[in-house]
Amino acid sequence: MAIDNQTAGNPVPTTWLGAQLAPGISRGNFTTYLFAVFISSGYAGALSVLQPGLLHVMGIAQETQAMLTGYLGAMQELVFILLLGTAGALSDRIGRRPVYVFGLALTGFGFMLYPHASSISQLVAYRLLVAIGSAAMIGMMVTVVADYAAEKSRGRANGMQAMAATLGAFIPPILASLPRVFNGQGMDELAAQQWTFAVGGALGLAAAVIAFAGLAPGIKRSATAARESLASTLAGGIKAARDPQTALSYGAAFISRGDLAVTGAFISLWLVQYGTRELGLSASEAMFQLAVPRVLATVAGALLGSVIMGRIADRTSRVTAVAMASGLAAAVYSAVFLITDPTADWVIALLFVMGIAEISAFVSSQALVGQQAPEAYRGATIGFFGVAGAFGILIGTSGGGVLFAKVSPSAPFVLFGALNFAVCIWSLWLRKHLSHKTAATELSPASDIATSQ
Repeated sequence: MAIDNQTAGNPVPTTWLGAQLAPGISRGNFTTYLFAVFISSGYAGALSVLQPGLLHVMGIAQETQAMLTGYLGAMQELVFILLLGTAGALSDRIGRRPVYVFGLALTGFGFMLYPHASSISQLVAYRLLVAIGSAAMIGMMVTVVADYAAEKSRGRANGMQAMAATLGAFIPPILASLPRVFNGQGMDELAAQQWTFAVGGALGLAAAVIAFAGLAPGIKRSATAARESLASTLAGGIKAARDPQTALSYGAAFISRGDLAVTGAFISLWLVQYGTRELGLSASEAMFQLAVPRVLATVAGALLGSVIMGRIADRTSRVTAVAMASGLAAAVYSAVFLITDPTADWVIALLFVMGIAEISAFVSSQALVGQQAPEAYRGATIGFFGVAGAFGILIGTSGGGVLFAKVSPSAPFVLFGALNFAVCIWSLWLRKHLSHKTAATELSPASDIATSQ
């Protein structure tokens, strides 16, 4: 019988691509988790990329599309705000695997239904299904890595998770290319959209089966924790925010998720509208010729950024890593104000750097909350971390939709440039405060000796 690392008398740490895993977690568990992240991340961005084309095919007026995009995104984030903490607390009690499997399966099913909506009300109903599944799925995507990584390797493990998430971000542009392929096979625009969403939905159902087979089966709880109610577990997650570094991680979650939402929702919409209005392209052509290459540039930047920030977060304090990431994002998002033509060549370079900035904020915030979350309430604490992120996405999508339509397409990006700057200042202040506190602690024994003499 094989001896588990967790139960062996002299355990040997398991490593995977240089990251040390927590006791009892196998390479197979971590590999399965990364595959689930790959699919989860693909879903996180898929609607943002595909929805503009679907709204056009549904015959929704162009001046309404930005507002509707914002409101649908806002509704999803409201569901996240209501359910992420509960999903995390539930996973503290029954384990991560069942919650993750449920989330993947329901998201895939809702995704398949989405293009069959014949009215805005049906679109809302199907988006609710996607939102409920996504709350469980995204919550576990962040929580499981905190369970699976040893403390010394949290930055690197979160970097690998971010790399898998970044590779998953290639799924939306690939799916966005399918309507054009299906059009070429003789399908009309609506049928092409429906088949595209069907392919996307099948990915979630397949991932649910794989996650059920390959994730670690459960978590061990103390007898006291096992007797706690779900409400008590939720309360434990809320109380964790009293820690200043946990509070900062929540603020960083707010801006990092908002960054991703603004980029995902409004870059593609900006390019599709510009292509159809200014260049005379169809929605499918604008998506393929303009949006897909620029989305890929952002993804390529994120792929590089996940590796860099994963290493930085393990080699410096995680508060410092948050400061670096938010400072870079502040500069890049503010620079979008300078864009007058989103198809200009230099914009591709800016989007590449934007990808580095947004994934760096993502990795550093997750490494920080994973470090600070108490083990007994880890799911609930990270669930509320997700709630903070959902508020960021809510502001990015709903507020960003209004700014996009009423002010300018660059306005949502400038807003998050300012918010990133605020979090950068907060991080630098906390870093200085922690440094002074550490210095005082180190000096106190000497002071006590001097006093006694």
